[in-house]
Amino acid sequence: MDELVIEVERRSSTGKGANRKLRRQGLIPAVVYGGKDKEAVPVMLDRHTVTELLRQEKGRNTVFLLKMKGTKQERHAMVRDAQIDPLTRQYAHLDFIRVIKGQRLKVEIPVVLECEAAGVKIGGFLGIPESFCVDVTNLELGQHIAAAELPLPEGVKLLDDPHKMIATVKTHAKEVEEAKPEEAATAGAETAEPEVIKRGKAVEEGSEDAE
Repeated sequence: MDELVIEVERRSSTGKGANRKLRRQGLIPAVVYGGKDKEAVPVMLDRHTVTELLRQEKGRNTVFLLKMKGTKQERHAMVRDAQIDPLTRQYAHLDFIRVIKGQRLKVEIPVVLECEAAGVKIGGFLGIPESFCVDVTNLELGQHIAAAELPLPEGVKLLDDPHKMIATVKTHAKEVEEAKPEEAATAGAETAEPEVIKRGKAVEEGSEDAE
């Protein structure tokens, strides 16, 4: 498979004003960082080219080859963070992290559930407490899949709690039985306390019960 190449150009001006000017020109301000004793390098790149590459499947976790325009300098890197303009929904800024042989990288990979769980077919619903392809065809009502059961590819280590629940099949509602009216009345009678009439001022003067 051919490498995905992105041509970048070093930018000398930084700050909000300079970045807005670049965006009006169809460019995206970005920075390349990471790697031992490597400085962060501010760059700019063509918005259309990068947008098309990142829209491809696995784009965000793809290792790109960044080539510095006008030089022979090149570097493998991945997109670590992407800022999106809330109005235009276009990329406003990109962070690239250098990919260096022998150094580990921590990346996020979405969980994709395939097929339909057997428990869902009989009235349950699939709950996902946290958002790899996982086949849930044989997942019955009340069963779940833990993080430790995810089919991790070779070289990938699970950093989260292995007991964390990834997917489960639950019922729609919990049945609650209401107490019968006669049972409620009986319970009330058993717990009622006798009324106590105090002697003294509560007894009218001159009555036969007065002491």
